This record gives sequence, C-alpha cells and structure tokens, in this order.
Amino acid sequence: MGNPLFMQNKDFNIIQDINTELIDEVLAQSVDIYKVEIEETDVNVYGESDRKYFREAFRINCLIQYNEPETQMNETATSDYNVTIDMFFQRESLVGTGFYPEIGDIVEWNDHYFEINHTAEPQLLMGNPEFNHQIIARAHRISLSNLQIEERPR
Repeated sequence: MGNPLFMQNKDFNIIQDINTELIDEVLAQSVDIYKVEIEETDVNVYGESDRKYFREAFRINCLIQYNEPETQMNETATSDYNVTIDMFFQRESLVGTGFYPEIGDIVEWNDHYFEINHTAEPQLLMGNPEFNHQIIARAHRISLSNLQIEERPR
C-alpha cells in the first residue's frame, strides 16, 4: 500500500477534478448505455431469453479506446470480424448517476452496438484502496439481429 504521507485526500480530489474536466470538457467522448429491463424480460429456467427489453438509453462520458479489429477464419471457410472497445470510466463521476457498468449492458458508440463482456477496477492511486480511480469495461461489437432492441408492446 502506498504511503498516505505522499497522497492526501486533497491531492486525490485535485486529480479527480482535473480528470473530470479533461473527460467532460476537453475530450468530450461519450457512449449511450442500454440496461436490460429485468422486470419486463421473460426468462426461462436457465435465465435465458429470446427477447430482451431495454431501458431507454442514457449518455455517459468516458475515454474510449478502439482496439484493432481481428479477423478469424472458421472451420467452414467463413470469417468472423471481431471488434472490441475499452471504455475507461472515472469512478468518482459515476457515483451520482446510479450507473455501474455490468456484463450484458449494451453500448452504442460510433453508430455501432457493443455488449460489455468484462469489467474491472484496476487502478488504485498510490496503491491505496481509498483512492480507487477508474473502472474499465471491455465490450465486443454485436450485430443488430443479435441485439433485438425492441419497443415495448403497448
């Protein structure tokens, strides 16, 4: 664990303020998040559903890293084109939103849809758990036919 003499709460708050301004005002990158509406989605005994309903999307700022696409050849001589993005959320800025990235959340970015398949909170400033700084979410691109974002029947 880092020495608390070298990192005080005021130092951490300054870092948070600078990062908030950088992400929100300078870079201004954002994604739209769709959370599964659990109460409206019917599931079978295995927790699976062939039709999922999603809450209305909301926009949240983050840093986005577009990873180089990979092409994989299948045994049937067809290819898969895999695209992933990494999203870096500032943990402190999520506190008031009621949002935490979860596996299965749908992300809309750059006119494409992605499904979050991994989250982690790896960065502790000065190694101190009190200064947990970011949340990383990795998502893979999905096709609209797999997504099934549908309006609720009225």
